[in-house]
Amino acid sequence: MTYNLILSLTTLISSFFLSFFGLYYCTNKNSDLYSQRKAKELNFLPIYLTNFLIISILYFLTSTEEDAIYKVNATEIYIPLILGGICYSLSYLKIKTLYINLSLILAVTISSFLLPQEFLFFQGYFPFWIDRLIIIACWSIFSCFYYIFNNTEGMLGSFSLSFVALLPILVLLDGAPLFYGLVSLSFLGTNSNIIIFNWFPAKIYFTDNSSKIFGFLIGWLMVISCKENLAPCFLILLSIFAIELAKSLIQKLLLRDKYNNLKMNTTFSQANISGLTAEQVCTSSIKIQIILVILSCFQLYVPNTYSLPVVSLFLSAWFLNKLQHWNEPEQNLREINQEFIANVRQNITEIKDKLDKD
Repeated sequence: MTYNLILSLTTLISSFFLSFFGLYYCTNKNSDLYSQRKAKELNFLPIYLTNFLIISILYFLTSTEEDAIYKVNATEIYIPLILGGICYSLSYLKIKTLYINLSLILAVTISSFLLPQEFLFFQGYFPFWIDRLIIIACWSIFSCFYYIFNNTEGMLGSFSLSFVALLPILVLLDGAPLFYGLVSLSFLGTNSNIIIFNWFPAKIYFTDNSSKIFGFLIGWLMVISCKENLAPCFLILLSIFAIELAKSLIQKLLLRDKYNNLKMNTTFSQANISGLTAEQVCTSSIKIQIILVILSCFQLYVPNTYSLPVVSLFLSAWFLNKLQHWNEPEQNLREINQEFIANVRQNITEIKDKLDKD
């Protein structure tokens, strides 16, 4: 117990300070390296290198742990991390966004088939190949569209907080193996610095491509943790992402002229534009994530896998609706229904006008 505590504290402190000094170096615009590159992609390098180094060391320190359902394999640890680094290198070369997305999908595909063959995400409800394709699709969508939260200063780190903070809590509740908790602590330390350096007023900004790589790494952490039957816990955390992405995509596809930018379509971004400060938006995000983390912890003791994830969807939808209308007076149920119908009619009218023009 003492050894595990020391290892956990060492992991958290090491990841925090290594990434802190790396990001602090990136803020020094007089640095020769920074002045030569002059690219925001460089800002993500300390985050990636810190996690790669610490997770590599953790594997050797905890590889003998026997508290996991499936044995932790070196290939499913190192190859995804290396593939993430390759995708990051491609983004640094400033190639087209399409090729970055394709490289991420390829990395996700390779990484998914490194999982144990006996592991099925849906526990036997689908054949192996369909199960793997679903994992690839979900992980790819999460990676390629994670950048939509890189829209407000401090938002990227604030939104990532729940994903990297849940596993250490589950380890304390004996709901997850120590190794996954330690890996998550490494991400937590680096994510803390993303919040610190990107918080308003931001000292460092991250590009959309860097955000996608970060999404790939967080997605990897969730996928390997799902081997321990923790998928429902992460589905609860994914509720806000799912709603925001669906909303942004629908608006972009149906109302292209008005909502062409996915990042600007999110409720958090719109709340910032409508008058909330970046600090207020990020604080609101952290508050709802705390509630979702608590629900995820309760999920360990719920006999089914769907009730709390469904509740989290309704809770997230309610929260996003309140955030979207933060500057409007309280409405009764009748007024809310009338406004909803009016918005639907307005959107239908705009879609018809768009179709007529096309």
